[in-house]
Amino acid sequence: MKARRVLSMILTAAIVMGVCAGCGSNSGGETGVQPKQDEQEAESTKEESQGADKVQITFLNGFTGGDGDYMRKITDGFNASQDQYEILESQEKDHLTNYKANGADMVVIQGSELYTYMADGMIREVSSIYEAAGLSLDNYVDAAQDIVSLDGGIYAFPLDIHPLTMFYNKELVAEAPATYEELAALNTKLQSENKDVYAMAVPGAGLSEWYYMMLAAQNGVEFEKDGACNFATDAFADTLMKWHDVIFVDKISPANMGLDGEFTSFAKTADDVTVQSAVALTGPWFYTAALDVYGDNLGIAPVPLIGKEQTTYAGSHNIAVSSSVTEEAKLAGIAEFFRYMYTPENLLNWADAGQTPVHKETLEQIKANPEKYPLPAVNAEQVVNAKIAPQVYNVGGQLAYLNETIFGRIVSEENLTREDLMKELEKATEIARQVADEE
Repeated sequence: MKARRVLSMILTAAIVMGVCAGCGSNSGGETGVQPKQDEQEAESTKEESQGADKVQITFLNGFTGGDGDYMRKITDGFNASQDQYEILESQEKDHLTNYKANGADMVVIQGSELYTYMADGMIREVSSIYEAAGLSLDNYVDAAQDIVSLDGGIYAFPLDIHPLTMFYNKELVAEAPATYEELAALNTKLQSENKDVYAMAVPGAGLSEWYYMMLAAQNGVEFEKDGACNFATDAFADTLMKWHDVIFVDKISPANMGLDGEFTSFAKTADDVTVQSAVALTGPWFYTAALDVYGDNLGIAPVPLIGKEQTTYAGSHNIAVSSSVTEEAKLAGIAEFFRYMYTPENLLNWADAGQTPVHKETLEQIKANPEKYPLPAVNAEQVVNAKIAPQVYNVGGQLAYLNETIFGRIVSEENLTREDLMKELEKATEIARQVADEE
């Protein structure tokens, strides 16, 4: 029964590069005592009258899972804190599709997609809003500053960075492996005891982008060339072949693990999973499901050093302002909302959701209270130098062939040669150039 419950939780979780879990119900039970109809109508009229006096600001995001409740605490708190402005928050699964079609005053956008929305003229430069809110880029960690700084301007307010994270089973792992050598040693030990237990599992789909981008970041691989991604480099080919070797040479991971295989093998939540992995390099959104399986035996740590430099790949939530917002009263209200949000007292609500805010003052409180914020406290070490996808036009389209075809070959074809891989990377580069030319 536990396995089914956890699997249900996994299927509702969100990844990397564009949507994260979050949204709760605000419905409550009936009291059993109903006011008279005229009293109800009078109360409704009174509320509408009060709302009409406020400047209303629409806020659209994709927090359609558990974290949505925590964002709602922030917006509801702001609405209750003053009587001039009202944030009308909408949490929708396909919120960016809705934003493109219908707009909103504020919208949550992944960092890697900010450039596209800026280039398409859908979000505005917000330096003046920072100033009105009493904020500056220096209030945020350097990695977050880099994400929202585009073409000499500032195009969003950083909310969080959610990096690839390591979960481990304390029953199988005495101490979190910090290097590739330690992963290999752990694997040797586990395999000597049970051939169905591996140190880790590399997914065939789902987080494939997070895996190759994490190791590319650790190896200092740069992709952007004249606005497009250039994948056909020796450095990136070496990075991909490392994952091939993890499976087929060093045998630290089984092959052909399929969708979300890094987590299903770790949590053993699917009936057809026959192998067990002791470590999962996965998204922080799987934390609740992992905790439900392992409880106090769940360990959390930064991803190990597999390449040359200790860093990881991440997604990031940022709040942008629509380019259609020009009304001074509305801009003033948006500034006041950010002034309210970016205080530890209010932004710690986002840490309660398991997210890692990148506001420095809030981050210090998280690090000082690791027992209260176990996942954000670990990820606080990672967000300071985490890397996101290249900020190029329609990055999802530019990465599509890598995600859908190339990585699948890496993890499933034992006899894949470097020459074959380079041909594929040249094709991926050509596709990326075509996508970039659509700007």
